[in-house]
Amino acid sequence: MILFVVAFLFIYNVSTKGEITETSPSISSELHGKNEKIIKEAEEIKTLLYQEGGFFEQVNNKLKDKGYAFQMLLAVYSKDDIRVKYILEIKDATESVQEEVKSIFFESVENNKLDSNSFNLKVADSNDGPDW
Repeated sequence: MILFVVAFLFIYNVSTKGEITETSPSISSELHGKNEKIIKEAEEIKTLLYQEGGFFEQVNNKLKDKGYAFQMLLAVYSKDDIRVKYILEIKDATESVQEEVKSIFFESVENNKLDSNSFNLKVADSNDGPDW
């Protein structure tokens, strides 16, 4: 079973220090426009990566062909910050196994003409925690 988790994380931390301030409508609409742009960009990235015969289908098929059973987690923060974590179910994530999975992954990145610097890949086994 492959678990796909797509996380879009938008955090706003406003500190008023006990003061209540008014936000002008132009700033509010500017933030709203920026948020819409970020959400649209993330959706476009997700569509590109998950299209039929697309990137993740290619990687996942190659990993299955090599005998890997896994879950995959995905967090798209921006087009330049895409985090992927493969959690191996049967094999331990030894250094050599991690290198093989990373090699398959980044070969597919290259074949699909994607920017390898946009991806942060982690390979772990079921004993690993939930961190990225």
